[in-house]
Amino acid sequence: MRHLIHIVITIAILGGGFLAFHSLKGCQSNIFSDQKNATKGNPSAKTGQEKHRSKRPPIKTTVIPLEKGDYTVKVITQGEVRAHHNTALTPQVGGRITKISPKFEDGAFFNQGDILVELETADYLTEIENAKAQLARTEATFAQEKARAKQALLNWKDAGFQEEPSDLVLRKPQLREAEANVTSARSNLERAERDLGRTKVKAPYNGRVKIRNVGIGQQVGANTPLGEIFTTDIAEVRLPITARDLEYYTPPNQSNKQDQGPQKATFHSSIATHGEEKTWSGNIIRTEGALDKDSRQIFVIARIHDPFALKSNKKPLYLGQPVRVTIPAHTLKDVYTIPRSTLSDLNQIIVIREGGIKRVEIQPIWSTQNDIVFKENILPGDLLTTTRIPYAPEGAPVEIIPDKPENEQ
Repeated sequence: MRHLIHIVITIAILGGGFLAFHSLKGCQSNIFSDQKNATKGNPSAKTGQEKHRSKRPPIKTTVIPLEKGDYTVKVITQGEVRAHHNTALTPQVGGRITKISPKFEDGAFFNQGDILVELETADYLTEIENAKAQLARTEATFAQEKARAKQALLNWKDAGFQEEPSDLVLRKPQLREAEANVTSARSNLERAERDLGRTKVKAPYNGRVKIRNVGIGQQVGANTPLGEIFTTDIAEVRLPITARDLEYYTPPNQSNKQDQGPQKATFHSSIATHGEEKTWSGNIIRTEGALDKDSRQIFVIARIHDPFALKSNKKPLYLGQPVRVTIPAHTLKDVYTIPRSTLSDLNQIIVIREGGIKRVEIQPIWSTQNDIVFKENILPGDLLTTTRIPYAPEGAPVEIIPDKPENEQ
């Protein structure tokens, strides 16, 4: 019984909808017939409508000419500034720290050869004195052995032997041993003197301190990290290059380096510059030999000279600072370049052709945030509309108006 009630309700709903549809269709037909009869009975009404259409006012727009030219593709990528050399500063000998230079503070600059840390020298001075004493003893022994060897030869001759004396008779093994002991003692002295010099930890290059890890009075051993330092003469940026970019950009490599010459790059950043974008110049110097395993992109290495503005008045860069990099790539010949803002739809522009509106489909071969570059579907004399025309009928008449000066805009 319940299923029967559901079937009856469904049939009733469908029947009601069918009747309502036919009722509306009949009303629409009557209205259309009335309008048609009114037009037949009053021919002047139809003529007025046609005149109204024919007198439609032209669409006003500003235009720019479409002319072919050359366009240099610019690859836009980004990365972070990093040091060319980043070093964990370690001593070659151990000892207690007695002095730390002001140049070995976080962020401080230093020059190659500057003494950054000094260790206690008492033990190393003692080692030098011991080495000197040992050298003196071995030299005395060596002198004695030379005298004994000389005396042994005289004794051999006084004894009347006619044959040549052997090495043992002439004490040559003992003489060589004494000489070797002198050489060893002299080497020990030189090593002790070197160790004394190593108590003064010197800067290996011109650079800057990233962080200091030790303090006065701290006991350190050989290879204990005293801090991190990095070079200041140059900095590097690791830049990803996408597969799309590689269609128009050839990274440097050994085979084409001489033919291409240095590849220029411009670095942009607004960090630590009070919001104002600053630029720096550099070069692309090499390409990494393997694709990144995560992104499957190839990376190139860019280099910036004097990144910390030590020899110029430019704004300094900082390690870890993100930069946007522009790299000039290949030049496209005989192409049209238009502002992206002139697109009326996806890959569509509006041009003025033979005095009327014409919508043209384009196929971009390169695009940026501001520009669209394409080659085809443009005829001589076409003008690109720069005014937004949301409803532009095909072939509608156009009135070209001049651009306003910037101060009026």
